Order: sequence, then C-alpha cells, then structure tokens
Amino acid sequence: MMGERPALLLSLAASLLYGSQYVAIKEGIGGASPFLFGALTMSIGGILALLLVLRKKRLDLSIFRHWEVWAGTASSTCLIAFQYVGLTLAPASVGGLIVGSNVIFVAPLSALIFKEKIGRRRTIGVIIGLLGLFTITTNWDISSLGSSQFTGYLLLLGASFSIASSYPLTKLAVRHMDNVEWVMSFHLLTAAPLAALMLLTGGPGDLHSMSVPALLYVGLMCTSVPTILWATGLRSLSLTTSATVLLSESAFAVILGALVMNEPLGSLTLVGAALVFAAIFLAVKINGPKNKEEKEGV
Repeated sequence: MMGERPALLLSLAASLLYGSQYVAIKEGIGGASPFLFGALTMSIGGILALLLVLRKKRLDLSIFRHWEVWAGTASSTCLIAFQYVGLTLAPASVGGLIVGSNVIFVAPLSALIFKEKIGRRRTIGVIIGLLGLFTITTNWDISSLGSSQFTGYLLLLGASFSIASSYPLTKLAVRHMDNVEWVMSFHLLTAAPLAALMLLTGGPGDLHSMSVPALLYVGLMCTSVPTILWATGLRSLSLTTSATVLLSESAFAVILGALVMNEPLGSLTLVGAALVFAAIFLAVKINGPKNKEEKEGV
C-alpha cells in the first residue's frame, strides 16, 4: 500500500480531470441524447480500462460474479444519467459544485459502513468546504436558484449521491479484484442501460451537433483514467479524506466554466473556491495534530 502523500496526489489529479468534464460534457452533447453521449463515453473508458487489464494479465471473467460489480453498474448508470441530463439544464460551474457536494453523503456512509472516525479537524474541514460550495453556488442569494433550473439541480444532486455510494462500493470491490478490473467492469456494463434509456426517451437526437473531440476527451480522460487514479489513492485514504480532497473538483469546474464558457466568476465565487481549498488543507493535513486526533479517535 502506498503512503498517504502519493495517495493524496493521485486523488488531486483525479479531481482535476473530473473537474474538467463539466465544460466538455455541456459543450459536447449539443442536440444529441445525453444518454447516448454517456453510453459512448463510458464505452470508451471501459475499452481503455480493458486494454490496461489485458496488458497486465489475462481477463478474469469471474469478477462479474461479485455483487459489487452490478451495484457499481447501477450506481454509475444513475450518476451518468443524472449528471449528463442535469448539465443540459444548469451551468457547468454550478453542476460541478452540486456534484462535488457528495461529501455530505460520504461522511455518514463512511461512519455507518466502516466505523471511520471523522475527527475534529476533518469535521471543521467538511463544514468549511460546504460553506464554500454554498457561497459559490448561491453567492448568498437564494433567489438565484431559479425554478427553471430546479429540475437540473435535483438531477445533479442525485448524481452527487450516486458518487457518494461509489466510495464504499470501491472499498468493498477491491477486496476481490484490482483497481483497473473494478473500473473496467462497471464502465463496460454501464453503456448498455444508458443506451436503453436513450431508446426509451426518443432516440439519439441530433447527432450532427455532437462534438466528437469533446466526446473523445470525456471518454478517454474523464471516465476510467481519473477513476483508476482515485481508486488507487483510496486504498491508502479514508472515505472522508478522499471525498474532501475531491471537493477541489468543484473549484476546478468553476474556474474552467469561467475561462471556457464565460460563466460568471465574481468575488464571492473566488471566496468560495478559497474556502474549498482551505477545507482540503484541514481535512488531509497528515502531520501533527491530525494524526493525534485520529489515534485518539476524536
């Protein structure tokens, strides 16, 4: 098992790639079905992971007998469906912020399933992170959450919960298979239910308006690759620490939304992003007081 510092770096790299997906998805779907776009990106990611598996060893089909693979497929299907449809209704930056709020669900799940001690420092970090997310999302103006976008926000919140459920599933799945096999399995399987949803909701849509470069970028760089990096780091991190590191995904999404799509990036948004990174520092600092807290179970 790797040390905590390398694991944190892997998690931050995964967070950067995840954060870049929101702009690419929103720009890439065009008038095509979000479910089709999702099925194609997951297929690309799954094939990439399959090639990595075959490069290391022979494909072991017995991994598909484990319930975690099918639970992961269900969770991944919900995540992609909710996120991709939600992003057609909401700004990319706000989408990244809402999906990044999965730490709200991860903390109680980690305590319930793995009896993890969250600790005082991490608790403060999570609270500050959530304050940052609220600041970026609303600019302290609740009326900014207009009713026309409410459905999109709800769908993105569903995606956030789906991500939260993947943390304990990953911890459980890697007992039976390595990280790349786990990522390959649910990425390949998720494409089929998403394709079925596409057929049930009116077909592929306007394929000519779909951006092929965006499709390839999301499929190659925002699916299996960051998930493998994250799952590898998760072996050496607690669920709460990993989730709090991934809060930086939200800050990356806001910055890219402003730079690429000219979405607003005001002073309060910058303050919120700073709070998110402060939360990461508090939650993942690995020297001094935090270690003492964890040993004492504070």
